[in-house]
Amino acid sequence: MVKEKQELFQITQEDSGIIEQDAYPDLSTRREFIELFRYQVPIDRPITFKPGHTFSLKAYKLADQPVDGAVADDGGTETIEVVAANEATTDDMQLKPATPVANDAYYFGYRFPFSGLTVKYTTAATTGVTIWEYWNGSAWVALSGVTDGTAYWITAAGTHDITWTMPRDWAAGGSGNAGTTPPTLFWVRCRVTTAGDVATGDQAWIHPDPTEMGNTDLVRVEVRDENELNKKVLINGALYSQVKEFQDRDKLYRLDINEEVRADGDDWLVILVRAFSPIDASPSYFALTCDRRRHAII
Repeated sequence: MVKEKQELFQITQEDSGIIEQDAYPDLSTRREFIELFRYQVPIDRPITFKPGHTFSLKAYKLADQPVDGAVADDGGTETIEVVAANEATTDDMQLKPATPVANDAYYFGYRFPFSGLTVKYTTAATTGVTIWEYWNGSAWVALSGVTDGTAYWITAAGTHDITWTMPRDWAAGGSGNAGTTPPTLFWVRCRVTTAGDVATGDQAWIHPDPTEMGNTDLVRVEVRDENELNKKVLINGALYSQVKEFQDRDKLYRLDINEEVRADGDDWLVILVRAFSPIDASPSYFALTCDRRRHAII
């Protein structure tokens, strides 16, 4: 007699057949979910998801990316330094001019919103105060949650991280916001508020490594048929902060289902994210529990 048996099983990013891709944000008004991982259910190992099953995800932003915009502003005279910021020549980034005054600034731009920078510099300042700001579409506003490893460019020469809380009203800007002929980017600037002395840099990157996906970004998990015409939702837009737990079973995220969902052979399991910054699949990882179905002769 042949009977279907079920055994608890866990799917992770290390399983054979997992397909991964970096998830670049949809910045349109629709803000679509973008695929990060997918897995095709083996024909001889169908699976079942139940309300008690759990999902965990650690996701990381695409780190150490070249800046798309870099502009030094010395008293209103702006110099585009994109090439300088993206290669390692010593002291070719004018982070603060030779004789800084209030409102001199250095601008960093990227085609997506970002929550941090890594900057390498050789010549540190010894005095002066700066503030980090972003463009909200009509004015420059102080960034919140700033952790500035450079301490106004005064920290000893080296490679340092600056991070902040992602603004929700950040607006892409172009000419008139930073640079003589800049592209339309998401800009931050480090502006002098108290005059001091010069600081010059070597290179800059978007996002320190590692930087986690934002806690308010969303995660979605779906089962799709072989032709991807029909979808069954397992997680319908959970906050990333809700699915980060891997150790404490009482805190693990339970699937958003109230009845069994079957995934037959050749069906697809798809993990998607809706994030403001690009997400790097390579260092990211997940764990999804299910019941694996198999036939047994009894």
